[in-house]
Amino acid sequence: AIGSAALVSLALFGAFVTRIRHASNDAIFLNGVNMLEPLTFAFLIIGGMIPFSFAAMTMKSVGLAAMEMVFEVQRQFDEKPHLLD
Repeated sequence: AIGSAALVSLALFGAFVTRIRHASNDAIFLNGVNMLEPLTFAFLIIGGMIPFSFAAMTMKSVGLAAMEMVFEVQRQFDEKPHLLD
């Protein structure tokens, strides 16, 4: 699964470069993209990490909100034990 995801990401990146090149009339990325350049490689790594960091932040915030809800329900049951009747 990881190999196919990497292959798809490379294909999408290739399509992006091709599309930008055609849209700019070969003014941008005329010689292609050299992924061995340190700046290009660094930003590819950063761009690859962004979706995972946003997913992690989303999961963490959902977990915190769920725990707040559990504490609130517990507080209400502690204050009014007759709610279970």
